[in-house]
Amino acid sequence: MPWSLRLPGILRERRFLIFAGGQGVSAIGDGVYLVALAWTSLQLTRSPVYLGLLLTTSALPRAILMLAGGVVVDRLGPRRVILGSDLSRALLISGVAAVVLLGHLSVLLLFLIAAIFGVFDALFYPATMTLVPALVSPERLSAANGVWQLAVEGTMIIGPPLGGLVIGLAGPGPAFLVDGGSFLVAFAALLVVRATTAPGPTSQPRESGWASLTAGVRTSLANPLLRALMPLTAVLNLAAGGPLNVGIPLLARAHGWGPAGYGLIEGGLGAGILVGGAAMGAGLRLPRPGLSVLGMAAALGVLTVLLGSAPMLLLAMLLALVMGSLISATNVAVVSLVQQKTPAEVLGRVMSVLMFSSMSLTPIAYAVSGGVARGIGVSGLFAAGGVLVVITAGAGFRARAVREFGVAEPSPA
Repeated sequence: MPWSLRLPGILRERRFLIFAGGQGVSAIGDGVYLVALAWTSLQLTRSPVYLGLLLTTSALPRAILMLAGGVVVDRLGPRRVILGSDLSRALLISGVAAVVLLGHLSVLLLFLIAAIFGVFDALFYPATMTLVPALVSPERLSAANGVWQLAVEGTMIIGPPLGGLVIGLAGPGPAFLVDGGSFLVAFAALLVVRATTAPGPTSQPRESGWASLTAGVRTSLANPLLRALMPLTAVLNLAAGGPLNVGIPLLARAHGWGPAGYGLIEGGLGAGILVGGAAMGAGLRLPRPGLSVLGMAAALGVLTVLLGSAPMLLLAMLLALVMGSLISATNVAVVSLVQQKTPAEVLGRVMSVLMFSSMSLTPIAYAVSGGVARGIGVSGLFAAGGVLVVITAGAGFRARAVREFGVAEPSPA
């Protein structure tokens, strides 16, 4: 059957659930942070260009350092990296909240926060994707990735609306403070998970950082699917990243929906990710996964165009919900395949290569999107991004490795 209930099996994976739960709370804080950062930037500068540059400042170190982050993860172990990242970000963002509450908020401070968070993200992202397979039985990996989407990405349904509410009632200082507290929850949750449940520092002979990095790149390039996926994901993120991250706050401001409306649209996106993650976590198998992923990408492009032209907040929320479900299902299918097909000793580096390819053009997307929105309007930004997504998905049908890929699912325990 294409559907089979996986959640009871996943509920027996206690260590994974503790980890995912803690990171889910942190993700709620991230949603609050996202709204606080973007809306505060618009309030201080009233410029879409500055907003695009701010997001670029976060994305650039993340993209540049992502490959090195994979090397660090394979050397130190993902658990250590995540613990260090969570604690450091908790201290940093709590300090920022204190500065804001004292009345010293500035554009320079926002750019500094964004840059530092980008560095931490370069370590955090490959670490989480490396730790998940170590905490669940192999036959539950796809379901675990679905639950991960549910717990971490799906919490966008709570975080951005909460951020809009907190900012509207109390200002950005308390919003940043909420994010700092959420990191402490994630840190405490992972402390409960014994170190022996996760890959630790590698026992292989120590090689240079450059040799370790190139070994991960070679492993990735030797896989026909990854070779095809990397340029496709790079262009897709270039096309969709600008409208979704730069365009949505601009759309909310242009229609007079305010920070609450911005948060609600982001919440709709999170609700969609929640639906997609729940479906994949419950055992949904995509028919002909390669073609399904490409079809969902094309549909995402069409919906991007429609979102930019949405005249009502409710319609924008509904479009964002459908988009989130497509993004979630696609991510779970691709990530599960890579995790299953990659040796554990190089998984951190391979995941960092895949993430690098998907994020490498994101800084360009953010930097360009503000100027595009100023030049041809917010709806023009969404239309241009959506059309490029559709064209890229169409090009993907020419890649045999993508068309024919699938995730082999063992029978559930």
